[in-house]
Amino acid sequence: MRVLLWALVLLVCGCSHDPATETADGPRIVSLSPAASIMLREAGVEGSIVGRHGWDATLDQRIPVAGDQTGLDYERLITLDPSHIVIEWGAREIPPRLQSLAAARGITLIPVETLTLEDIAASWQRVAEAFGTDPERIDLSAFRRRSDRRDAWGSVLLVVSSSPTFDCLGPGSAHHQLLVLAGFEPALGDGAPWVSLDLEDVIRLDPACIAIIQPGSESDDRAAPLLSRLGPLADTDVRAVRLGRVVLIDDESALIPSTNLAEIAGQIADKLAALGPLPSPP
Repeated sequence: MRVLLWALVLLVCGCSHDPATETADGPRIVSLSPAASIMLREAGVEGSIVGRHGWDATLDQRIPVAGDQTGLDYERLITLDPSHIVIEWGAREIPPRLQSLAAARGITLIPVETLTLEDIAASWQRVAEAFGTDPERIDLSAFRRRSDRRDAWGSVLLVVSSSPTFDCLGPGSAHHQLLVLAGFEPALGDGAPWVSLDLEDVIRLDPACIAIIQPGSESDDRAAPLLSRLGPLADTDVRAVRLGRVVLIDDESALIPSTNLAEIAGQIADKLAALGPLPSPP
């Protein structure tokens, strides 16, 4: 009986799932971008990912970390023996050492950028073509849809956090573009993709609507009043607060700029539209 039990244990261990070795007969992909991982999932090759970005929470967490924006683990990369590396490195040059490693070992480097909707669409095209997927598999029509609610709804502020400052998504970000394409007027007309405001700044802007984008926040505390997420702003006379024109986007991937934003665009547009036009002044 003891022999049979040990045999069963060995059988179970031998059949356990190992994300780092399961793709021996196909492509072996290292994804050095959480946004790229979403694209790879959409392309149907998530099961071929053998290495991930250190901050990637969308993939199986047992997949080994191969680096992040601060640096790459070259020993780990050599051990993983990838056939493809998908990397998002921003405006910086792809590290020369990585380029040399790829050339020496025949690794295909696939750079992606996701700052704007145009970047996302182009990067998706590149990833889809690299792995034989039809780019039309993902409907990005939300990146082009237009309507006009600017006057009727007033300005909209996209808030990510409210402590200690109000961190907002501004011009140049994909989320800001989505807001414009959905026909709404952004409260921030200039500035950087990520803008930090103090309380007085927000009061001066006096947005008519506020969209709070906080992934997973609804599941953290479903009983928390929505306005409480705005911290000290909840006690001001800002129009959005006074009129109760505040919505929450809590999708887990809401802040990852990738192909998933086609779905997030619909959520933002639907929730803001549900507020209705601003009430007419007396």
